Amino acid sequence: MEEAQNLRSSERIRAFLRAQIIFNNRMSTIDCIIKNISPTGARIALSDTLTVPAEFEIYIPQRGRSHHARLVWRDKDAIGVDFIDVLQAAPAPAPGESPPSGTEARLRELEVQNAELKARVRALSKRLEDLGQDPNLGV
Repeated sequence: MEEAQNLRSSERIRAFLRAQIIFNNRMSTIDCIIKNISPTGARIALSDTLTVPAEFEIYIPQRGRSHHARLVWRDKDAIGVDFIDVLQAAPAPAPGESPPSGTEARLRELEVQNAELKARVRALSKRLEDLGQDPNLGV
């Protein structure tokens, strides 16, 4: 798994997002939790007894977004995936779940992006401090 982390094209941000793995022509789903995410992939908590195909769709209701994903690695309690492409149209909401309006969905998306950017700034500031630099020098 360490090798996979070194091959990432972008840094992942910690998350706790409910999601669904969808496969088998949308006939099969697996509920899961995204533990960290980036624009290019994610780490997904999953039971070791569940079989996941090599490629699948992952739906993230809080973001109102789906990604076509490819399995990259697996350990006893999680999988790592790369997002092959971003599907612009999210699937229909689950029964009993009302679809977010365009404005609500966009607001949620911006809130998530804001949180990810803040976490990225904190991580970069920490790196600067670890290197003996003053992270507030350019402010």
